[in-house]
Amino acid sequence: MPRAESRARVSCRSVCLFARGSRLLLAHGSVLLLACGSSEPVPSGTTSGGVSAPLSVARSAVRELERTRGLGAEQAEALVVEDVLLAEQLRREAPALARSIERVALAQALARQLYREADAAGAPTDAELAEITTQRWWEFDRPRMVQVVHAVVVSEAESAEARALAERIAKATENATTASEFEAAARAVAAPDLSVKVERLPPVTLDGRAVDPDKPPPGGPGEQHFAAEFAAAAQKLERVAQHSPVVRSPFGYHVLFAMRIVEARQPSLDERRGLLRAEVSQRRALRTHGELLARARAELAPEQSRAALSLMAQVGLAP
Repeated sequence: MPRAESRARVSCRSVCLFARGSRLLLAHGSVLLLACGSSEPVPSGTTSGGVSAPLSVARSAVRELERTRGLGAEQAEALVVEDVLLAEQLRREAPALARSIERVALAQALARQLYREADAAGAPTDAELAEITTQRWWEFDRPRMVQVVHAVVVSEAESAEARALAERIAKATENATTASEFEAAARAVAAPDLSVKVERLPPVTLDGRAVDPDKPPPGGPGEQHFAAEFAAAAQKLERVAQHSPVVRSPFGYHVLFAMRIVEARQPSLDERRGLLRAEVSQRRALRTHGELLARARAELAPEQSRAALSLMAQVGLAP
């Protein structure tokens, strides 16, 4: 086979294996053999055409395959040898690609080690749980919430005319049994001189916090806050399809229709400790990772730091 074709096949196969995380690549460290300077042979009975690798690393990889995939020792050794052969050939045929994979593999190994150390530090503390609970209260400290569709006659000041229109809307929608029926009936009420908004809103708590627990804001905080009068009126609705009387808020006169009741969810401290252990360990690992990056930035020369630190920053810290 011509050298260029051989290199292309090796590179393509290696990249495919790397991309889909197959077998030992990254996950169990066979490509790390590329980065090791030892020349211990692979396990006995696994001749590899002259390939050499650290014995301890190879044995560890075999044990990991036996544990995670339920393979026998012979099958596991065969897979390790295949990966070692690939790594050795890749190093000969495409050294630049090999170095790139080495760096990623080593960075991934560091990330996994940081996670293991963070998890070994113990269960989440009360303070760690409180931080996450505050950030995602709708998951871990959620009071009862009510989702409504409402029609509001916009009027910041008291207005008999606006209230009268809201009363007409309440009358026109009183037989609605679905949100769509309510919306259609509310919009059908003539309001030539006043502004009326008909809209579906996210579930709201008694204190006015509003967020859909099924579609929370992506970055944590970001929930809306509704007026106290509106929130109180929503909480008085006890069942789906129940209507409210006309309610005054600083924004106008509302008529509410209950679309959904979201029951409270407030797991105990011990329950949250179990639910959040993996996330807390990951957060600890990320903090350590950030500290390592900060120290590296201070120590590395500028021309070295850009590539190295970019690689470290991109490595995930999943368990």
